[in-house]
Amino acid sequence: MKRFVFLTTALALSLLAAAQTPQETTAPRQQAATETDNAIFTVVEQAPEYPGGMEALYQFIASNIKYPGSPETSVNGKVVVSFVIEKDGSISNAKVVRELAPGFGDEALRVVKLMPKWKPGRQNGEPVRVQFNLPVNFSQK
Repeated sequence: MKRFVFLTTALALSLLAAAQTPQETTAPRQQAATETDNAIFTVVEQAPEYPGGMEALYQFIASNIKYPGSPETSVNGKVVVSFVIEKDGSISNAKVVRELAPGFGDEALRVVKLMPKWKPGRQNGEPVRVQFNLPVNFSQK
């Protein structure tokens, strides 16, 4: 009887050991790494940075933005553009999330797409994709 229990236990353990091949144990880690590689973060340990800082970003926007419409139009306010700063600092998935009036969102998108590469955000020391919301102010001077 003891011999039967011992053989059954030994057989079960050997089957369990054979069932866990290296591929099966590493596959979930690889899948998790792939999901993290493509994940878009909204909060990160180190935020992305525009070259020269936020002041340089505002100067870039001010020097490139063109007030849409005629000079008689008196629309003042804010357009919010959302975009993803990729691991290499490039901009993707730019879209208007808050429009002011027709034409203003298109102008804000045009300027966002002109931006140079950013310094990417980092999570656990690695560059990651980060969603960024940028308010663009329009005022007729």
